[in-house]
Amino acid sequence: MTCLTLLPRIAGAADENASSESNLELQEVVVTANKLNAQKVLDTPASIQAISGDALQSEGASGIMSIAGDVPGLSIQDLGPGDKKYVIRGINSTGYATTGVYYGEAVISGSNADDGGGFESDIRLYDLDHIEVLRGPQGTLYGASSMSGTIRFIPKTPDLENIGGYLTAEGSETQHASGNYNFNGAINLPLINDVLGLRVVGWKQYDSGYINSIRVGTGVTGLTNTGTSTKPDIVTGTVQPVGLLQGVNDDDVAGGRIMLRYQPFDKLTIDANYTSQTETSAGSSRYTPAGTTAFHLGPIAPVQGCDLCNTDVTRSPWSDNLKVFGTTIKYDTGFGTVTGTTNQFNRRTDFTFDSTPVLVSFGVPVPAETFEPRLREVNSSEIRFASAFDSPVNFVAGVYREHEHQFLNVEVIATNGFGLPIGPFCTNNSCDAGAFPGIGTTFFGRSDERFTTSYAGFGEVTWKATDALTAVAGVRYFTESLEGVQIQTHPFGGFPATNTNLVPVPDPNETFNKVTWKGNISYKVSDSLLAYGTVSTGFRSGGLNAVSEPFEPIPAAYAPDSLINFEGGGKGRLLGGLLDYQADVYFIRWSNIQVQETTPDGAFVYQGNAGEAKVKGFELELTAHPIEYLTAQLAGSYQDAYLAQGASAVQYGFNPTLGRSGDAIPNVPRFQANFGLNYTRPIATGWDGMAATDITYRGKVNSYFASNSFNIPLSSYTLVALRLGVINGPWSVTAFARNLTNKRAQVSAINSSQDPDALLTVQPRTVGLSVTRKF
Repeated sequence: MTCLTLLPRIAGAADENASSESNLELQEVVVTANKLNAQKVLDTPASIQAISGDALQSEGASGIMSIAGDVPGLSIQDLGPGDKKYVIRGINSTGYATTGVYYGEAVISGSNADDGGGFESDIRLYDLDHIEVLRGPQGTLYGASSMSGTIRFIPKTPDLENIGGYLTAEGSETQHASGNYNFNGAINLPLINDVLGLRVVGWKQYDSGYINSIRVGTGVTGLTNTGTSTKPDIVTGTVQPVGLLQGVNDDDVAGGRIMLRYQPFDKLTIDANYTSQTETSAGSSRYTPAGTTAFHLGPIAPVQGCDLCNTDVTRSPWSDNLKVFGTTIKYDTGFGTVTGTTNQFNRRTDFTFDSTPVLVSFGVPVPAETFEPRLREVNSSEIRFASAFDSPVNFVAGVYREHEHQFLNVEVIATNGFGLPIGPFCTNNSCDAGAFPGIGTTFFGRSDERFTTSYAGFGEVTWKATDALTAVAGVRYFTESLEGVQIQTHPFGGFPATNTNLVPVPDPNETFNKVTWKGNISYKVSDSLLAYGTVSTGFRSGGLNAVSEPFEPIPAAYAPDSLINFEGGGKGRLLGGLLDYQADVYFIRWSNIQVQETTPDGAFVYQGNAGEAKVKGFELELTAHPIEYLTAQLAGSYQDAYLAQGASAVQYGFNPTLGRSGDAIPNVPRFQANFGLNYTRPIATGWDGMAATDITYRGKVNSYFASNSFNIPLSSYTLVALRLGVINGPWSVTAFARNLTNKRAQVSAINSSQDPDALLTVQPRTVGLSVTRKF
């Protein structure tokens, strides 16, 4: 069980005294979300959830999907490894990410300006101090993309006094797949006692694939397979395709983190960190369900979908290489703390997908694959001061700068009977695959380079009017400038005879400004109740559109969208510390939404701003210790997210993918809940036994707006996990079953005229054993 908000005493059962200290009191996680001071969760007047690193390790959580169902108001659109989109409180649309994501002090929020979505980096969760999930807009302290909330992954910092660490080895078997393994560990070394410390973390994880591609290489004519070459011979006739490839969606991850802390004297702390991770997969995680006929035309014969069957005709390998590094300096002046931090986030993704459906939709039934190598570099820096006055009024204030560089290549290349490209991408007309079938390699190509620079000034003031009454007010001013350049590297059909040069097309420079604000009042009614009310605003950045000239003009850019959130809640501790609770209600009005629009003739799509949405919701968290050794946790939410002002009849006529007034926001469940139990008790001298279960429910959702003819309704599902283990001092051995009932949970779907319907599901039943040694 993942213990949310609170860490039960028994979660640290590796402590030799845990079995003898069967206290019923629940212990809280300390958070730093307000950037002013450290607070316990139940003393923080906001909707915040904290998950301790010890709880993550106890459950064996590796990635965000391990805990996503436990967090009220959080849903994740999962399209496979490294391709996830976080949605908090129903704020979901195309364009930039709507949830801010931080790794320590580094901004790693997703961005997918071309394809719309918000691919989030799936850095593994090993050796974290804790995770903070802040629900509701965090526009004053965390800025753009934190319009619906912020997720902070906080790594453990070096201990300057004690040597320590852990090693974990895990092996498992997945139904419809094969074996998996996971090795991770950390070591802490005080290099100079109380002055210099080093913490090193590493992980290697492999999950076997459970999706089988059943028609790889079909539809290729005039070519023959020759061994394993990607450059087949030219012959007459039809090629024998490879056909079946098993377990294509495997997930291979390797990474590590180094953190160095230097504290020459008590008032000064310097932290330096470096994290690197590489993740690869051999193919797509989507599958065509039974009863659905996959796309087909000409030599590409029809085929029926089946359980966990992918019907692509090309291979879709994927890789993700990321690095996060930076330095943070903190100096205690005696009347407050000055913090300066600068961080770099570099990410290179090599994304490929089967573009045969696109060509088929244009009446060209030729197998082809699209390669989209993307580079993203984000540098973020912040200087802030958090006061510590001996007075009722304290504040945090700072300045922030961010510079982002993105470079995207799009290359559409013909493929062979192995489902692999027949040759390299080529800009020349002589390489055109349409004009020279079987010889030409390239159908289309373009590049897109963008630069964004933003600045912000922010501040929050806290006034403790009485021992019970506290007020907080905050504001942030944000300005950004956008510029870019695009090149059509190979038009469909090749360049016109009069224009064979690769001419850069600069984007018009754009500038956007935004002011966000927040007001919060809290009242400590008693030791068992803290009540609060909040009004806050949030926004996300604007962006540039891909140029469609000389075909027809589209808007050069789209503006930021914004929302306002009204929220009230209460939290506290009851029954002498046996029950902790958090509850809140909220109402959100979301305006000028970033949406995908289309040109009047329907030939081109682009990002625009239109419409208004409203979200009403309720969130609840309970953690209880009803009897000795037993901890129970319940977390749930209700969300009603819908378009208050959707597309007009004229707009809908041009683009029937737009939502109409009253449509529910896609991929947002009305109900979701998690229930967990953890029973840990002594079973013999020096030995503890543990049994835990975790049950997660997600209600039904629409994959697109209900008025969209391509919408695929996704059924509700319930997932069950089970763990049984023994603990002896620093050793723990745990047997586990994930997705115990082998549920085909419909987590996401993809469907369009150029990308036929497919489903995505969670990993099938996985049973394994994990061994951990702490030292």
